[in-house]
Amino acid sequence: MKKLQKLSKYLIAFIILAVVFLGVGLGSLGSVESTGKSYLLMNATKEQGESSVIFKLSNPQDKDGKPIYCSLSHVYLNVAILYSQEGEDAQIRINRGASASSFSTSSNYQYTATLENLKPDSERDEKTTAIENCQYNWIDPFAENLETVYKLSSWMYYKLTAPKSNLLINEVVFVGEVLRTPNADGTFGEVASSGVPSGEFVVLPTEIYSATQHNNQSAEDAKKAAGALIDAQHMPKLSQSTYHRFTKEEIYTLSSISEMKRGNIYEEGSVYHGDTVHNTFGTSLVAFGTVMFGMSPFGLRFMPMLFSFGVLVLGFFIARDMFKSDKAGFAFAILYALSGLSIGIGHFGTPLMIGVFFFLGAFYGTYRFYRHGLKKNGVSLILGGLSGAAAICVSGAYVIPMLGICGLFAAGMLKQQRARKYYLGAAIEQAEAEEALQPAPEVSEAQEEKPLSEAQRKVQSVAAEYRRKNTAAPVAFFASLVVGAIFLSLIFLIPTYYLAVKLFDNPASPSLNFFTLGAQFFAGGFVGVNGSPNVWLPAYTVFTGAGETFAITSIVINVFAFLAGLAGIAYAIWRIIALCKSGKDFYQKAEFVNLTSLLGGIVICLVTAIFAKGAIAFLLLVYLFAFLLAAEAVRHFTAEKGKLGSAAKIVCIVGIALLAAWFALTAIFTFSIPLPASFMKAFL
Repeated sequence: MKKLQKLSKYLIAFIILAVVFLGVGLGSLGSVESTGKSYLLMNATKEQGESSVIFKLSNPQDKDGKPIYCSLSHVYLNVAILYSQEGEDAQIRINRGASASSFSTSSNYQYTATLENLKPDSERDEKTTAIENCQYNWIDPFAENLETVYKLSSWMYYKLTAPKSNLLINEVVFVGEVLRTPNADGTFGEVASSGVPSGEFVVLPTEIYSATQHNNQSAEDAKKAAGALIDAQHMPKLSQSTYHRFTKEEIYTLSSISEMKRGNIYEEGSVYHGDTVHNTFGTSLVAFGTVMFGMSPFGLRFMPMLFSFGVLVLGFFIARDMFKSDKAGFAFAILYALSGLSIGIGHFGTPLMIGVFFFLGAFYGTYRFYRHGLKKNGVSLILGGLSGAAAICVSGAYVIPMLGICGLFAAGMLKQQRARKYYLGAAIEQAEAEEALQPAPEVSEAQEEKPLSEAQRKVQSVAAEYRRKNTAAPVAFFASLVVGAIFLSLIFLIPTYYLAVKLFDNPASPSLNFFTLGAQFFAGGFVGVNGSPNVWLPAYTVFTGAGETFAITSIVINVFAFLAGLAGIAYAIWRIIALCKSGKDFYQKAEFVNLTSLLGGIVICLVTAIFAKGAIAFLLLVYLFAFLLAAEAVRHFTAEKGKLGSAAKIVCIVGIALLAAWFALTAIFTFSIPLPASFMKAFL
């Protein structure tokens, strides 16, 4: 209790804010419902002809074992990957049959759906009938064809085929509508004989009747493999919200993870897709969330949200250490938590937020070396180098802003050299003064070796200490940065090796070595593809639903957080000008270093956003540096006495209220809340 009483009110407020932020962030990530294993539905080949899976359906039973008569109403599909060229449509077909050997090709009994493979929005034809964003999301492609009511007992067999290209399918769920029971007078009752209300939708019991045999499979093995299509039977959630659905960018990530899990399984003629912007480390960390929670929205976004929370905590400590105030740390935390970017990008199932966290860690570790030297912060310097290496292993584009971090390290070395000059000069001066007070030695004494005095030993000690520091600091930083980047890139290429071969090489006959594949992932930060355009606007829509009720999911910057960031930049420029006018050695002052390093970070990240893929990551860093400047402005003005300090406190209170109000107004986009189409269309 005494320790808690020693904590400042701003630190306590931050802890409460952090807990709430984490709870809200994780609680709104999305559904934990996941599909089971996947099955590859092969396209027709010359050797084996049509490849198919035949399902046998049956009526469900009530608790007494009596059949509940149904008609087939929906065939829900969860398709993972379309192995066609990007932008090239794929197809999936289902045939109705009275028996396992009587599948008619008549359009009355055969239904085909067209699926649109990944395609840039700028190239999408609005008139297309293909189903968009169909990968990993539940779709109901045959709903219009199944409107005619057929008693299930008349049509129990259904054949699934892929007419154009190979398809990786996660799950197939057949859903029936309970039929009313006929009365003796020819009318229909309100309920079925089992007591289940008519019109109720239920998942129909399904079994694999047969499947095409591949690669010398036995018939039983083929059926067992096809069983992956029905291994997680539950009523699908078709809500048009990212709580249950994935965005296009996330589909690229999921495709990468799927191929990682499939390992060295490949098919001739398949075209492989995945996220080629992010490096191996980031992809592996995101995949770890799906290992724990399945290929669900929650599982995909779990790690990015944790790292968004990490940015909140790290930013608090950066602001507190730079500006020596818990108040500044709390001001940053408020701006970040309510900015809209923190939760919006934290809900983005890509490695984007992971790279931001590690780059911020590299900045913090290197900054601590600059401020305090190597004696107290050798570990911080190593962690800073390793964090920079991790950022580069999330996206190769971080190599550009890391040049700025190297510049901050060089400034730290110059400061260390100045410290060496100062302390060594003082020690030499003291030794010379001591020697001047000593009587002149006689000739015989001068020839003898005299023990060193205390002052002379201090000179040697200072010289040795800074010789060690000047050698150890570059070795620690650049070894952890360069060796760490190579090591992390290669070690995490192991779980992504087969993915890399499928994306960049010929999986039938791989020819590229580890280093070449690693270089391909590194270059992806500038030339890769993951469906995310370079974003410069303060709002970025990642998902738009359809239907009578749907959600629009956008990453929207809080306009008042944006204004606070601009105010922080203006404050920094004002203070730098004032410091420059203050006189000699202004550039050595801590305040000058703090402000210029943050402004430099803003400039470098803006420049990087021009060249890099996924510019939104670097724009987020721009906002973070601006928020740190705004936090210092809050600390500076609220510490003033008199009317200025009182006015600043009032502005802060009003600002927090406005931040919260804007956050609440944009919550429908941040948390992907479905609303009636008549309302949502006003925002389209």
